[in-house]
Amino acid sequence: MDSTEGMRVFTRVVRAGSLSAAGRSLGISSASVSRKISALEQATGARLLDRTSRRIALTQLGELYFEKACLILDHIDALSDALSAHHGMPSGLLTVHTRVSIGSEFLADTLPHFLKLYPNIKLRLWLTEEPRDVLDSKVDVSIRIGVPDQPSLMMRRLSPGTERVLFAAPSYLRDHPPIRHPQDLLRHNCLSIPQGGDMEDGQSSWHYRDTFGVHELRVSGSLQVNDVPMIRRAAIEGVGIALLPTWLIADELSSGKVMRILPECDLTPTGFDAALYAVFPRTPQMSPKMRVFLDFLVETFSKREPELARMSREFRSAVPANTDISG
Repeated sequence: MDSTEGMRVFTRVVRAGSLSAAGRSLGISSASVSRKISALEQATGARLLDRTSRRIALTQLGELYFEKACLILDHIDALSDALSAHHGMPSGLLTVHTRVSIGSEFLADTLPHFLKLYPNIKLRLWLTEEPRDVLDSKVDVSIRIGVPDQPSLMMRRLSPGTERVLFAAPSYLRDHPPIRHPQDLLRHNCLSIPQGGDMEDGQSSWHYRDTFGVHELRVSGSLQVNDVPMIRRAAIEGVGIALLPTWLIADELSSGKVMRILPECDLTPTGFDAALYAVFPRTPQMSPKMRVFLDFLVETFSKREPELARMSREFRSAVPANTDISG
């Protein structure tokens, strides 16, 4: 095994926190990851990780190896980028993170064209609903909703996005108490994504704002899952209430499969900025692969802009759904 390959697998395991998580991000099985780590330990003659069935931990030598391996890989990547810039051909590994819903909605149909246009770029797309620290996870580009709170990061605005919509199926609204105020949601079955991966208390934080400021709602329900399509489907089927961006539920709102709740109220599961941003580490000089990928993102999202703007206009001016339904 190439020593740099072993380093990359090892550093990915450390950052991901487990063999299985590292395998998913690399597109290989956890068994393959385990074999590569064992081969690396054999080649170095040192035990780098203490592994159990439930957790991994760096040994003392592992901590030293991790620190040096990160520096070496950074230098190798920088050299590769410099050579690419000299030859004018963007190349190298590009690690991208975004939400599953953003990836499927905005990137799935356009990435093949990008990869054909730049065949020397290897793209690793990491799709999760949980946020990832760009610096700690060694992510080159993260596509996010809302401005990040890390001043050390650079960003590029891709789209103003669309507002979040609180909605439910007519069947759910008929069988449950009316919703006249955001506080009424505390008595309803709210389908949500756990924040920070924490699913122990079964609650999630939604927020709404009025003339008095921003207020937190600790909502709960029968489904808490880090998968937006599953929440969307459950809400359409009448299981409960969901809070998602307009572009994820526009067709069902138009057809009447679901009804908007509290349209006059500004609600969010994260932050009130609904714009989409490309976020990336601050560097002295942007690599060619980063430059062409960011340009690709800007072009991709700009093509969707008229459609997103239409959605925002339509559902902002639509007649409010009657959520005052009892029995």
